[in-house]
Amino acid sequence: MDQSFATRAWLEWLTRVRLLTITLILTVGVVWPQYVPGLSASRFFLTLFIFWITLGILHLILLRWLPQAGWHGGMQVAGDVVMVTLLVYLTGSQESYFIWLYLLVIIVGSIVFSRSVAFLNAAICFLLLAAMTLLAYAGKLPRTSSTLPSLQSLRTWLVMNLLGFLAVAYLTSLLVHSLRSKGRELEEKSEQLLSLQDFTQDIIHSMRGGLITTDLDGGILLLNRTGEEILGYRFAEVHRKKLQELNADFWLPGQYPNVERLSLRREIDFHTPQGEARCLGISVSPLRLGTEERSGYVFNFQDLTDLRRLEQEVATKERMAALGRLSAAIAHEIRQPLTAMAGAVKELARLVPLEDDEKRLVHIVSRESERLNNIITDFLHYSREKTYDFQEADVRSLLEETILLMEQKPEVGSKFRIVRAFNGLELRARVDANKIKQVFWNLCDNAIRAMPAGGTLTVKLEPYPFWLRIAFRDTGIGLDAKQKAKIFEPLQSGFEGGTGLGLSIVYQIVQAHSGKISVISEKDRGSEFIVELPRVA
Repeated sequence: MDQSFATRAWLEWLTRVRLLTITLILTVGVVWPQYVPGLSASRFFLTLFIFWITLGILHLILLRWLPQAGWHGGMQVAGDVVMVTLLVYLTGSQESYFIWLYLLVIIVGSIVFSRSVAFLNAAICFLLLAAMTLLAYAGKLPRTSSTLPSLQSLRTWLVMNLLGFLAVAYLTSLLVHSLRSKGRELEEKSEQLLSLQDFTQDIIHSMRGGLITTDLDGGILLLNRTGEEILGYRFAEVHRKKLQELNADFWLPGQYPNVERLSLRREIDFHTPQGEARCLGISVSPLRLGTEERSGYVFNFQDLTDLRRLEQEVATKERMAALGRLSAAIAHEIRQPLTAMAGAVKELARLVPLEDDEKRLVHIVSRESERLNNIITDFLHYSREKTYDFQEADVRSLLEETILLMEQKPEVGSKFRIVRAFNGLELRARVDANKIKQVFWNLCDNAIRAMPAGGTLTVKLEPYPFWLRIAFRDTGIGLDAKQKAKIFEPLQSGFEGGTGLGLSIVYQIVQAHSGKISVISEKDRGSEFIVELPRVA
């Protein structure tokens, strides 16, 4: 326990009680003088009380001005001993009704002083009372009592007061010692509890996963810092709110109302207030506080968005590798007979006179053979191992060159507008210039084709500490969830006449640059393809 703080608190209490007691005695002495014999008859009582009140106010001021001074207690107790002695003398010495005020002074002395000083304070109080009474009895002081007691009764009175003062000092010091001991123990336990609470809070907030505790109805009682980052909410914003209000799928107990299970686990899709879509893995367990009775629920959750994206990338790579090997084998097997068939049809058309319908059929065969040959060529290009010539280059310049060429295409015309959302700063990366321009060209071309009725293509280049982020945002037809999941797989073209290999090749090139490519899209709300490349400082 902070003893100095406790002593100051007691001294402030003593100051207030002193002022209240003085005011009460003065009021009674003035209004009902018959209840305080001798007080109103003395011409000094008003002066005494005014001085005592002034002294009490001075003590209070000094305690506020100099709270750390150690002489406050001694000065206050000494002043009270003198004032009580004068008051007892004025009100009849051994006949006074205010001898009990000595007991109050002894109690206060036992609180603010050690046990030895408390007994000394009690002895001083008794000596002053005895000296004042004996001097008045011997005629050395003016007698204020109405009667003169016998010597035997005076001795008995003094002995009883001595025993009473010492008993009060002993019992009070014993009680105060016990109180201080328990106070120190309580303070130590309180500090241990606060330390344990801080340690627990540190553990909770240092967890790499999110943590929510709720009551039985789903009211949120706790949300750690990682949970705030994952959900996009501050704890102050959701405290006492129902978890069901954040996301109905989050409230797993509501989906199993009649099933008692130790834990439940599920993966859900969650949208943050900022509009970010995240995949969360949630497990819930019952919360029990010292009893078997359930008092709430504990939700542990992790952000699985990156993990799911990596799983999709791995699955996509595996499928693309398998399709690449298959495409290479098929292409080699089909290309030669296809070339022979196309050549034979052309030779027949040259040797044999044909009608118009027959010429049209021959033209169709030749055209489709050529288209199939182009598909096979793309397959071979996709499946063939590529070589790269990596050099440091200004990505901004490469992007600008690609956009200038795209604007020269006849089909772009006035229906389309390409917006450059990047400044003139040089942003360098280690790339194969030709391959990365092929990526930019394919993404721009796809964006234009995704806006058959015209629209705006916004190309944004943003620098980050370790990455360059290039985004191609169109206002076209967008992609549904199924299309978006397989957009980088071969043979997934959404355009008429497309081979479905353009984005697969783009994916290969970006991966070869140790980069990342992703897509954000909703049906009929446009698409945004994002390429991230390692930046060179």
